[in-house]
Amino acid sequence: LLQLLAPLPIGFAVFLVHLATIPITGTGINPARSLGAAIIYNRDHAWDDQWIFWVGPFIGAALAAIYHQIVIRAIPFKSRA
Repeated sequence: LLQLLAPLPIGFAVFLVHLATIPITGTGINPARSLGAAIIYNRDHAWDDQWIFWVGPFIGAALAAIYHQIVIRAIPFKSRA
């Protein structure tokens, strides 16, 4: 049962993002879709927010790596004491 319910929070989050941003931006939350549209449209304002699709994942990966090194790897040492 838990495996059937696991995708619900992700789907709900995507649904909420779409509800909030469709009127504003057309909801380009898929990097491939946003890049393709920017390439085809090819106007200056189409490229204004493209950086977030490239910088965001790198920042997220760096934060996850730091969290893993500092917090997750430290757990076995804390439990031995």
